[in-house]
Amino acid sequence: MKAIILAAGYATRLYPLTKNQPKPLLEVGGKSILDHIIEKMDQVEALDEVFIVTNEKFSAHFTDWSKQANYRVKLTVVNDGTLSNETRLGAIGDIQFVIDNQEVNDDLMIVAGDNLFGFELTDFVDF
Repeated sequence: MKAIILAAGYATRLYPLTKNQPKPLLEVGGKSILDHIIEKMDQVEALDEVFIVTNEKFSAHFTDWSKQANYRVKLTVVNDGTLSNETRLGAIGDIQFVIDNQEVNDDLMIVAGDNLFGFELTDFVDF
């Protein structure tokens, strides 16, 4: 199983907080929202790779984050090439972009990169 984390938004409603920082990398409780999500994903044994789809503006932020991340699952940052809120691909467009660009032919778990949740993904996958 593979996962896609949708992180290609521009978070314009949170400006100035997110003008130069992607929302999934904002800290909550001492770690980024993305770390909270990946920690839950890392517990799903069937999951072997997580694609983090982002945009041109924030791609380097996620690449830098991924270099210091230490998780069991492989992390792959995918830049959708968009440059603005007006040209973004949207959730469905980014999912298709990753499937095509990374030649994904596996079951997929799709998670929004800017949401915190309390339930365990292992329970979700078991269900």
